Amino acid sequence: MIDFSNISQLQENCRFEAKKAAEGIPDSLWESYSAFANSNGGVIVLGVSDADGELEISGVTDTQRKIKNLWDTLNNHKKISANILVERNIYSQTIDNKEIIVIEIPRADRHDKPVFINDDLFGGTFRRNSEGDYRCSRQSVKAMLRDQSDNPIDSTVIYELSWKDLDADAIRRYRNVFAAVRPAHIWNGLDDVVFLKKTGMIRANEEGTLSPTLAGLVMFGTEDVITQILPDYFLDFREKYGNDRWTDRVVSNLGEWSGNIFDFFFRISDRLTSDIKRPFRMRNNFQREDDTRVHKAIREALVNALVHADYYGRRGIVIEKRRNEIRLENPGTCRPEIKEVLEGMVSDPRNPTVFKMFAMLDYGERSGSGIFNLVSLWEQIGWQTPIMSESLENERSMLIIPVETEENTEKTTENPNVTDKILHNKSIENRQETDQNKDLQKDLQKDLQKDLRKVLNQTQRKIFNLIESDNTITQKELSKKVEINEKNIRNNIAKLKSLGLIERIGADKGGYWKIIQNQK
Repeated sequence: MIDFSNISQLQENCRFEAKKAAEGIPDSLWESYSAFANSNGGVIVLGVSDADGELEISGVTDTQRKIKNLWDTLNNHKKISANILVERNIYSQTIDNKEIIVIEIPRADRHDKPVFINDDLFGGTFRRNSEGDYRCSRQSVKAMLRDQSDNPIDSTVIYELSWKDLDADAIRRYRNVFAAVRPAHIWNGLDDVVFLKKTGMIRANEEGTLSPTLAGLVMFGTEDVITQILPDYFLDFREKYGNDRWTDRVVSNLGEWSGNIFDFFFRISDRLTSDIKRPFRMRNNFQREDDTRVHKAIREALVNALVHADYYGRRGIVIEKRRNEIRLENPGTCRPEIKEVLEGMVSDPRNPTVFKMFAMLDYGERSGSGIFNLVSLWEQIGWQTPIMSESLENERSMLIIPVETEENTEKTTENPNVTDKILHNKSIENRQETDQNKDLQKDLQKDLQKDLRKVLNQTQRKIFNLIESDNTITQKELSKKVEINEKNIRNNIAKLKSLGLIERIGADKGGYWKIIQNQK
């Protein structure tokens, strides 16, 4: 809720527009209505004027008649394509004995977009940029139209092609991975045509001819065939450290590989995570676990970019790996609001068939939860929060993931070589648990945990000692005793967990801490 009593302190921006409305409701209001609805929502206030760069209350007269006129226009489909407001969105306020009209406009649901005016789809569709409204390009309007349908765009049948235009080698590679992941699955015994039909990769037309769907095309097509249908299709992975040129690059248009998204994923997923810091954790056989939740979360983010891309959009998918961050950028804005994505509230993948294909290989979190899990994990381990954004003007989405690599975290550790020395001296990675050496391995584990505590700072040692003395202590109680806020408590606890020193058993409420070095 905006406090209009301090109107002079407000400024017009991407979510707020003020209009004087002294002569009645201005036509420009409807451009702003369209712009806010097609962007991230906003507030329009009538009865506020601009005096020498400052806003001031000028007031409106005959308020109720103007509000009725607003509703009449909103429900006139020749003027407004969709009324997305309800009664509570338009109301009056009295400030300094002057009345204003407030119009709260939410972000339109994708089914209502584009919201346009004057019965003019391409000329009357607007979006908000900073403090102004701009007319959308034809490409932006078409992108919104594509997102309207409840029929998944990636299930569209590409009748111009035959299923035989797909890359047989890519299909074979996928099926080999599928068989390894799901060896008992009944589909392993199917021939390729039936398998592709079952998975939604191909479909028959009325004459019985089999053609690929859009999902089948981008999953198993070759670049030259894909770009016949999707001329702006492009996949680009770039690895760069410092200001020099790219140290590694994988692109889809050089003819060196198939150019489809299935092969792209497997070509770059290990490169994305190759030098990401691996928080120390042991498996039950006392071997270091290299495929951590961090690595899995980054692969999920890559799947997310491929699943949510608008393959009819411009500039393709661009993945950049830098020293301290990974950037994943794909064509297509976020279908739900970014806030809903970050909170894991909405599941609305643009390409659900593509999502299913990766999920069958055990890549891809439950739809709608991947980004939420990523952000939550980063908070747990104390890394900077990933940032998700979108460019409405360019119809693109971006996720920036801050990372800590083995190289750039080594310098900041109090005793950077402790873990490596322990691993070397104890030869943990080469030991296997057997009945004959259980007692020896218990002793080694205790020694290991004792040495690992040397890498803790003073605050972390204090937290560990408090948990060791009271395994039911809460984060709130820890915050009071250590005298730091609860967020810092969570970050330091994440460090203790990553070193394998403690484990949380049960829920936050009613659970308890387990000191792993005492594990039997």
